[in-house]
Amino acid sequence: MESRNSLGIYISKDRATVVCLASQGRDPKLVGAFSVAIEGAEKPGLQDLADRIAEQCAERGFKSATPAVALDCALFMQHAVHSDFSDHKKIAATVRFDTEEALATDVSDMAVAFRLTSADDTGASLDVFTAERSVLSDILMSLQSNGIDPIAVVPDACCLSRYISQGKNGAETNDAGTVYALLSESRGYLLGTSSDDGASLTRAFPVAPSQDRKALLTREALVTTALAGTEGPAKRLAVLDTRDGAMARDLAKRVPVSVAECDLARMRNLATSELPDDLNLVDVAIAYGAALPESEKEKGINFRNDHMPYLGKKVRVQKAVRFLSISLAILFLAAGVYAHTQLMRVKRYQSLSREKLEPGYLAVMPGAEKLPSRMTAVVDRLKRVLRGLEAEKGGQVDPKSISAKLTLVLKALNTCAAETDLEIDVITLTAQSIQINGDTSSRRNTLKVFDSMEKAGLTLQKPGYSQKGNRDTFTASAEPKKELAP
Repeated sequence: MESRNSLGIYISKDRATVVCLASQGRDPKLVGAFSVAIEGAEKPGLQDLADRIAEQCAERGFKSATPAVALDCALFMQHAVHSDFSDHKKIAATVRFDTEEALATDVSDMAVAFRLTSADDTGASLDVFTAERSVLSDILMSLQSNGIDPIAVVPDACCLSRYISQGKNGAETNDAGTVYALLSESRGYLLGTSSDDGASLTRAFPVAPSQDRKALLTREALVTTALAGTEGPAKRLAVLDTRDGAMARDLAKRVPVSVAECDLARMRNLATSELPDDLNLVDVAIAYGAALPESEKEKGINFRNDHMPYLGKKVRVQKAVRFLSISLAILFLAAGVYAHTQLMRVKRYQSLSREKLEPGYLAVMPGAEKLPSRMTAVVDRLKRVLRGLEAEKGGQVDPKSISAKLTLVLKALNTCAAETDLEIDVITLTAQSIQINGDTSSRRNTLKVFDSMEKAGLTLQKPGYSQKGNRDTFTASAEPKKELAP
């Protein structure tokens, strides 16, 4: 079979029904179906059931890239829970806490799935499904050991509701006032079709072999039809009992609503004559619904979102990323080798050019006998600096020299330091200027400092001052007056 096939597995403690669908355009086609049971096994268990499922799939050539499991209602519990949110992401983040509060019990050992039934300004009403993690682990690990990794584990009633709501035949599937009452060998289901706001009814209950099926269905139908939809009680009851073909006729005498036969096979154009005799039609519909793609409104009912999340797509993405990384590494390595080869070629050309041109280049380089004019100017400048240093050492002080400038500055500052409460922070002396940073007790004293510097023979350039607290800070740049120059 093609890898695009989908496999639906309705699994209970001792029995499984498997349906294989082939995708053909918008509508899938039934490839085959079978049922396996382990009632007669010495030590029945989920591993034995999974082994038989894999064996029968291999015999029939069923291969699927997207298997899904419908979980029997005996393996999970359904609760009505209210959420303060109507956004799906917020509900998913808080549904576990809301469930614990509603049940007043710890659900840490439970996997939680949910389905939005109605929403308003106060929040949303949810159908919450809880299943033991140990049971889910046994099912998933048993199937995975046989090469079957389900992408979803969904409650059986939700799969049956999906089968009905996506059915293409039968006008009753689009009637929001219809409730479907379906009985298999050991299970009963009451389903209401979805309305525009996404609300629908989903109930599942066990049916004992010795139980009065008519009385049970009458009681359940009377309660359910009164609560069926958001727009009022149900107007029509579609009935199917796989054991009793006259159930609809008998139930019509007991309930105050219209009752009709439900033809599950016609909803999907299933030829019941082509199905094996040991298959139950309701079980086939549940497995068929599990194989159908989930809708946007059903994205929270997958138990694998909360327990052992499906990693098939993630693994494929990781393999693709790994392959891409290796390919890029090889590409970059090849690019590096090519660039290094080109660089070596350029360096070899440079070496050959140097060996060829070096003798002629050295022949025209300037020697010690004659220096360029720019070199002569630099030597003359160095000689003038040397003469200045020698004159300073011999006692011939130049007014422009650093020592002469420092003498003028200290003379000016010592004259007014006591009177102005002068404090000097920094004095910077260079061959071109004198920079003084300090502060006094007032602006008047700062001006006295400037005046003292003028009297000492310094010319101030762009003095600046500012008030900081109770001190007047200043910055002054000065140089000796021209008349002191030699």
